[in-house]
Amino acid sequence: MKYLNLLLFTSICLFGFRTSAQKKVPSYLQDPKTGCRIVDENNSPAVSISWTGSCKNKFAEGYGILTWYNQGQESARYTGLVHQGNLNGKGKFTFPNTRYTLEGNFSNGTLEGKGKTTFATGLEMEGTFIEGKFLNLEDRELKKLKNNKTSLLDSTGIYVAEDTLKPLFYYSLLPEENVKSTLVLLPSSGETAENAINCNKQLIQLAAQHHILIIVPAINNDRGMDDDQLALNFLNTVFKEVITKFNAPKDKFVFSGFSNGGMIALRYAELAHESNPKTAIMPCAVLGVDPPVDIAELYNAAKRDLAINEGRPGLTPAKLNGLREAKSIVDFYNKTYGGPPEQFPEEYIKRSMFSRSQKDGGNARYLLKMPVRICSDPDILWAINERNRDYFDMNAASLSAMINLLKLQGNKQAEFIPAIGKGYRLDGTRHPHSWSIVEPQECIQWITQVTK
Repeated sequence: MKYLNLLLFTSICLFGFRTSAQKKVPSYLQDPKTGCRIVDENNSPAVSISWTGSCKNKFAEGYGILTWYNQGQESARYTGLVHQGNLNGKGKFTFPNTRYTLEGNFSNGTLEGKGKTTFATGLEMEGTFIEGKFLNLEDRELKKLKNNKTSLLDSTGIYVAEDTLKPLFYYSLLPEENVKSTLVLLPSSGETAENAINCNKQLIQLAAQHHILIIVPAINNDRGMDDDQLALNFLNTVFKEVITKFNAPKDKFVFSGFSNGGMIALRYAELAHESNPKTAIMPCAVLGVDPPVDIAELYNAAKRDLAINEGRPGLTPAKLNGLREAKSIVDFYNKTYGGPPEQFPEEYIKRSMFSRSQKDGGNARYLLKMPVRICSDPDILWAINERNRDYFDMNAASLSAMINLLKLQGNKQAEFIPAIGKGYRLDGTRHPHSWSIVEPQECIQWITQVTK
């Protein structure tokens, strides 16, 4: 069954979801009470179902309630129309663990056309489902949004929201008239490309009015430009194609990214300014949306989180999420670089966008001759109350140090934007680490200025 899995990420502004369709030939799940079957493309032995409607030729048919169970626990519920064991027609998905719903019209198990999502907060958002992927753009922008597949296959898991060995792709949204500049939006770790679009709806609308082409590459892994040649090749392929396909000026690309996407944006810009550049273009400016930039400090902050929170009783769900994130950071860098930064300092310096331990800032020295804007929401009370963290654990600490050093070294176009209180997820919850800390109108004005 191509039902929609709810993917919970610790560092994005909206819950991401997609259709699951790994198997070309579907198998079936059967309700043990009625004998009715439904299509199952997930093919997991831990999953079972129940169906309250009628059967036709041993398949679920008509209106009813279809419930999935994972190891006996309810994981999802569909209320609506089914035809020949597949979701077809108007229906509604409910995820009981998250109190999150999706509703609209299904075609062979996939949501298509106009629909709605309702968050656990009660906030509702209307939009359009395209092959099961939700987009909240207005019709005018939606008509111009294109999914462009490249010739490269995702053999290294560059885009974790899709199956491996699928073609890598990028979204493009043309402005109303000729392209004067290009804004690249790079998703965070684990964030879908659609999610990055949804989080920047107003920014995208304004860009279209100011001759700015929007490009959203489908890249969201934790590996940087130094550790995955295919990731670098993919971005280079996208930018070369964009220049040709959309007649985009090569010297008017502004890179932006949220969290890990901001790390990629900054590192690509640095690689473009090295003596032997490996990049297809040289960005004219870069915008980081609360990205970690000093990997050594990121690792050490995660270690502090583990020391404070691991084993502590009574942790809230939010603090448990932070603890899981800290564990994943420590495990990832131990595996990637061999151990902590005190044992392998050169590995961390080589891959960091900025290194506080280095007098010249490490790789940040390559950002001296370009506009660099950093947005962060350093809400210390939120950090203390929601994560048991302090100022030393915030990305803002390294980010402000990087901007300060760039300014001291002569970069008059380096700026730190303290967007205090601006961080909110699309479901309405307060979270300083969010795309929303970028003020759309001000951002467009900045892009217009740096691309003159």
